[in-house]
Amino acid sequence: MNNIIEMEKTNMVRIKGEIDIYSIEEFRAAIEEKIETQAQEIRLDCSELSYMDSTGMGVLIELRNKTKEMGQKIVMVNPRPNIKKLLALTGVDKIIEIIDNPIN
Repeated sequence: MNNIIEMEKTNMVRIKGEIDIYSIEEFRAAIEEKIETQAQEIRLDCSELSYMDSTGMGVLIELRNKTKEMGQKIVMVNPRPNIKKLLALTGVDKIIEIIDNPIN
């Protein structure tokens, strides 16, 4: 029997609507599920994310730190201008990579 487990290098999570105190557990569960796959990179498609409050920002940073400890990383893809502004104002754009219009 072959014990080699093939893992994907990248997993994608599509984030829609708002991340706030009401939706935070669903957001956390979706990301933690991808962390468990041990993918090297977890991409958050933020093109349909319209709002994130401080609760969402805190959990995002917590999950970023967790992935970093495990040798993984979180990448935000196509965040809207209001989300990019929030990430810049809080300095989160310095610790989480942001990609606009990825080729693949």
